[in-house]
Amino acid sequence: MRTAIAAITLALATVPPAAAQQPKDEGVAIGPWKVEAVAKGQKFERCTMTRTTDDGVDVQFTRDAQGLDLSMSSPKWKLGKGKSYPVELAAGTSMLQAEVAASGNAVSLPIKDERFLKSLKLADSLDVKGEGATIKVALEKSAAGLDRLEACYAKNGSATETNPFVAPNRKP
Repeated sequence: MRTAIAAITLALATVPPAAAQQPKDEGVAIGPWKVEAVAKGQKFERCTMTRTTDDGVDVQFTRDAQGLDLSMSSPKWKLGKGKSYPVELAAGTSMLQAEVAASGNAVSLPIKDERFLKSLKLADSLDVKGEGATIKVALEKSAAGLDRLEACYAKNGSATETNPFVAPNRKP
């Protein structure tokens, strides 16, 4: 009997603290999009909605305190760090002229135009036209995904800790 109790005690003592915590929330799939809350340590930072295009371009919409941001990256790209590039974004009948900020193999730009944001929810695709090529992003389920992204930020961005000894429940 003592041997069994000792074995159970030893087994429980060797479980690492991370394994004893609740499993990490991996996000919610909405069509081809994945929506998730992102935290640094215990502090909530942002919510993201991601997918990869057929051409291997990673597309991410980020909602944080500054608003909505679109970023794209590809291991094939070699962009000038700190440079910006002119692009034209087309979603349905809505067009947006912008400058994307580059870093390594990624570009990003804030989406501040409400009309264009509505078009992202209604259009079938987003075309990002650069000087050398056009990146096509299929937008199926984007309306539901963007709504979930906004709900994720509203829920997690205003959350307050009620028990400092328990990890917050971050759901997208």
